[in-house]
Amino acid sequence: MKKIKTRPLKKRSLIFADYRFRCLLAFLLYAATAYSQQTFTIQGTVKAIDTKESLPGVSIVANNKAIAISDANGNFAVKVNANTSIIFKYVGYRPYTLNVTSNLTKLSISLESANTLLEDVVVVGYGTQKKENVTGSVSTLDMKEKEGSPTTNISNALAGMPGMFVRLGQSQPGIDRSEIRIRGMGTLSNNNPLVLVNGIEYSMDELNPDDIQTVTVLKDASAAIYGSRAANGVILITTKKGTGVSQVNYNYYNGIQNPTRMPDVIWDPIQYMRLKNQALANQGQAPVYSDSQIEEYQAGMASDPHTYPANNWFDIALKDGNIQKHNLSFGGSSDTYQYRLSLGYLDRDGIIIGPSDNEKRYSLGFNASINISQRLKVGASIDGYYRNYEQPFYGNNFFQYLSRTLPILTDRLADGRYGNSWLSTPGRNNWENPRMIAETGYSKKIVQRFLASVFGEYKLPWNITYNIKFGADKYDGLLSQFTPQVQSFNPKTLKPTNWNSPATAPRSNKTDDNDLNLHFYNTLDWKQQFKQKHNVAIMVGSAYDYFSNGQFAAEMTGYLDETLTALSVGSIRNAISGKTTEDVLISYFGRANYDYKNKYLLEATFRYDGSSRFSKENRWGFFPSILAGWRIDQENFFNSNTINLLKLRASVGRLGNQAVELYSYENNIELKQDYSFGGPSGLLAPGAAALAYADPRTTWETTTTYNGGLDIELMQSKLNLTADVYKKHTTGILRTVNFPSQVGLTGPKRNVGTVDNTGYELTAQYRDQIGAVSYGIQGNVAYNKNKVIDLDGQILYDFDTNLSTITKEGLPISAHYLLQADGFFQNQEEIDNHAFQSNATRPGYIKYKDINGDNIINGEDRVALDESSAIPKYTYGFGFNIDYKGLSFRAFFQGIAGLRIYPMANLAYPFNNGAGATTEWLTDAWTPENTQARLPIVTESTGNKDNFLQSDFWLKSGSYLRLKNVQLAYLIPQKWTSKINIAKVSVFVNAENFLTFSKYKDFDPETIINYSSLYHYPMLKTFSGGINVTF
Repeated sequence: MKKIKTRPLKKRSLIFADYRFRCLLAFLLYAATAYSQQTFTIQGTVKAIDTKESLPGVSIVANNKAIAISDANGNFAVKVNANTSIIFKYVGYRPYTLNVTSNLTKLSISLESANTLLEDVVVVGYGTQKKENVTGSVSTLDMKEKEGSPTTNISNALAGMPGMFVRLGQSQPGIDRSEIRIRGMGTLSNNNPLVLVNGIEYSMDELNPDDIQTVTVLKDASAAIYGSRAANGVILITTKKGTGVSQVNYNYYNGIQNPTRMPDVIWDPIQYMRLKNQALANQGQAPVYSDSQIEEYQAGMASDPHTYPANNWFDIALKDGNIQKHNLSFGGSSDTYQYRLSLGYLDRDGIIIGPSDNEKRYSLGFNASINISQRLKVGASIDGYYRNYEQPFYGNNFFQYLSRTLPILTDRLADGRYGNSWLSTPGRNNWENPRMIAETGYSKKIVQRFLASVFGEYKLPWNITYNIKFGADKYDGLLSQFTPQVQSFNPKTLKPTNWNSPATAPRSNKTDDNDLNLHFYNTLDWKQQFKQKHNVAIMVGSAYDYFSNGQFAAEMTGYLDETLTALSVGSIRNAISGKTTEDVLISYFGRANYDYKNKYLLEATFRYDGSSRFSKENRWGFFPSILAGWRIDQENFFNSNTINLLKLRASVGRLGNQAVELYSYENNIELKQDYSFGGPSGLLAPGAAALAYADPRTTWETTTTYNGGLDIELMQSKLNLTADVYKKHTTGILRTVNFPSQVGLTGPKRNVGTVDNTGYELTAQYRDQIGAVSYGIQGNVAYNKNKVIDLDGQILYDFDTNLSTITKEGLPISAHYLLQADGFFQNQEEIDNHAFQSNATRPGYIKYKDINGDNIINGEDRVALDESSAIPKYTYGFGFNIDYKGLSFRAFFQGIAGLRIYPMANLAYPFNNGAGATTEWLTDAWTPENTQARLPIVTESTGNKDNFLQSDFWLKSGSYLRLKNVQLAYLIPQKWTSKINIAKVSVFVNAENFLTFSKYKDFDPETIINYSSLYHYPMLKTFSGGINVTF
């Protein structure tokens, strides 16, 4: 019998237990794997936590990859694995993270608005920076704030921004563009800022404002990255891109326009004639209108309004203008691409009667980019206008003619012909009938201007990114003008009068401008963090800018009539001209940024520019800057529950201005400088000569800018405060240096001047929410002092203006230079005991101070005032907004202070060269019975100079406060619009330039700053309403 070996019982139990453990482990692993691979469905809606409105286009991200986008109504549906975290991302809102552990339906995701400025990204030169890390003085306008407002040009929307003086001189359709000054005037030449659109130099006003996302203004050394063109500040325009789910947006508005202010003119013909006679009597002259003529006129007014009119020419020649605009855009984005296509149409009919005061604009905007791979991104954009505008042939002078019009001027005869007047009036040898001027002839301009660009971005190893961009700016402008030969007729005798000469009319002319500007730049960017403390970013690059301008003009006369107006129809060639120019700018630039724990911030930039505007020996300029910041709120010792951000900033930089005429370093030879060498015949020999001397040593104007700033955010970023102090020191200002007259040549332009601008800027903003009501208040004020430090001993009189000004060391540019008024002469004794003014001086005339004590009043008694006629000391803006359940109300005010204006000539003075007068001269003028009057005794301003010498008596306050825009809007509830598959509908009404508060009442003060007359296209106020629809 065999012996059988068996295992011990204990050992067998262990083996069995191990087997069971392994089976259990396998089961658990299988179960875990099965669970992890289980797919859950997540459905719901994304809304804004503050407005409760659904959010379309929210990106839903899992594992760093976008898996879905919310639809037009904010709805979404995704399938994801268990234990997956999905993130909801939307521009302007904080990301929201959701951990998926089961099926979730009817989910409501609420996103919180990222209202803290710390999360903002600011556009800077050749890149972007977080707002919290910006060390320069930078202002940004988000165009969302201007939605629905009737903004025709983006420059007009910048009024009220911190540190900027924005002046709209006139509102004429087609040319209503604002002049912009950033932190004063630093030169006697071009003070305009550099404007770049998506990094390429281009006119901001050749863009549809609806296509613009943000406007960023670099005001200090932060602009030094643009070197030789940055001395007047830099404006960076960023156009809109597609975001989120594909959608279509349409907006429309329609409005009426009329002047903000017009002079209160005497339109009663009897009052006019009697006051005119009184003015002549006051200066010792015979009346121009006899008593019998006045009686005849008064008797005939009721029965024959053609011969005896009582015409209010503002009512006749002006009407309500109309403006309407349509914008249509298509856009969307994903993780790999974005696109936006926009079309715009603007139609404006101005306030001048007749067919020739209008404009039409057709805009195109396209912006697209795509990620070809994880390393390569490419894109392209195109922006611009096809536009045309028209005015009467004599449109540039229309308002001058209108300001000379009298109530006794006949509009039309009974048969429709243009009338004049049967009354002989000095200064009116040829009556300007405004209707005739508005309805005959034309001046039409057609402009095509587009900026097309392509770019590429490639991510190299070691965190290096290469960027390249090419842009082409093409401008074509054709101006066509024609005037027929026109006549007006005496309403009594029917005798015709040629208003323009048959020798020069009919005539036709055309001017064609053809410009091409090419721009190219490329950069290398490197960013790296070391030990989670040290953050370093370096950028270097180069740029090439080419500018080519051409112009051709021709004029023909000898037309039979106005039927055919082409140049070829004319029989006499009256004029022909043309020119072409080219210049090039080559640049190398760089920037280095360093910060330690987001606490200590340092930035350094440089630019090395070479310009063909200067001689080879002086062609290159170097423009460095350094900026620093200290985030005190990041320090360990700083502990505050109230202050979220506390940052000190400082900067210093060197900027340039290449505003010198092309080829000015070379002597220009002028043709047709014929010369006689004597002899009995005295014949002129054809020749050429240099009429001006050029200095090849001319180089850049250089501005050194210093800035110190403070940024504070409090109460969870509800309250934000910014303060800046600055100084701009400009040297080498280009100015013509005069030669003695014996030399026979005009002197050269040389770098001889120095100007300082010093000032401060304060900005505050508060935003909060109480229940369903959200609101915000914001405001800013800026002060600038302008002072000429050195002009090489020169004194400039009436520089760049027709006002009486002086520019010299110790004063601001274009300081008022005037006699000092000292009341009115009350009697002959006062005249006899005072310094001699003129033989015509009478009681009621203005009395002037004898400043130099020589007992004679003349130009030597003028006093320079420490204030500029061209730029105010203070600019400011403030506004508020209130939102409640889809209803929103907002208002913005803008104004200036510390500037005076000097209106003169037609209507500012009475009876100027045949013009009329305003009603104040009927009631407020000095008389023997009204010796405490506000105005002197009424006289003609052309026949008597005593009262109208340029003195501070006529200096008026140019300060004003304007309600720039007020808007009421309503967002229709989505529960209604979603039923017709519309994501969003809002309706709104606007008032632009609705109210203006100013001591000066005769005209809008903004339009006559540094300008003497009231006769130009007035400022307009607009009342509009519209709709905004998103599909």
